[in-house]
Amino acid sequence: MKLPLLGPVSVTGFQNAWFFLFLLAVLLILGIYVVLQFARRRRVLRFANMEVLERVAPAHPSRWRHVPTILLATSLVLLTTAMAGPTSDVRIPLNRAVVMLVIDVSQSMRATDVPPNRLKAAEEAATQFAGQLTPGINLGLVGFAGTPYLLVPPTPQHQATIDALKKLDFADSTATGEAIFTALHAVSATAITGGDTPPPARIVLESDRPENVPLDPNAPQRAFTAARAAKAE
Repeated sequence: MKLPLLGPVSVTGFQNAWFFLFLLAVLLILGIYVVLQFARRRRVLRFANMEVLERVAPAHPSRWRHVPTILLATSLVLLTTAMAGPTSDVRIPLNRAVVMLVIDVSQSMRATDVPPNRLKAAEEAATQFAGQLTPGINLGLVGFAGTPYLLVPPTPQHQATIDALKKLDFADSTATGEAIFTALHAVSATAITGGDTPPPARIVLESDRPENVPLDPNAPQRAFTAARAAKAE
């Protein structure tokens, strides 16, 4: 649309575009002012003594007398535009890279050959890794024993993963393959919200033993199948 004194303006970039209806009042004020100026001139010419008028009145009235009205109209237009809430799109670069920590919490992680035990050692290593990870990279956490569970979806807030690491606890069995698939699904969810193509991603697995869930070595949820799927993606 075209605005007085401003020219073409797109209303799609305003939060409250309906405020521009007030510009009709500005146009009305300007119209009344112009009509009054012509009416005043006609009234003067009709009743004035032209000989006396030519001697005492300037030949060309000053145009500066219109300045206050112009300034008023301009102020009203600018005020209306401000009240309409102009907006603009700001594109912020987004780091889509994802790192998934996958940590085994099976009973074998109780072993104390690495003090104080294997799980605590894994937690400390993961905490140090999260603290040194490049800011902006999405970091997520999967804990698993017989069943994997997504503790932290990929997020650039690395402190969320550090806090979740403190809550890991032991459980029975080891389903490494299913844990890897859980991490892959978390990465895929990040791709859906962040773009059309899969983001660059890595899975960091911390485990101390072969999987024992599922029992069938040919099951599609086994670690070997999951590892091949992760490599393909």
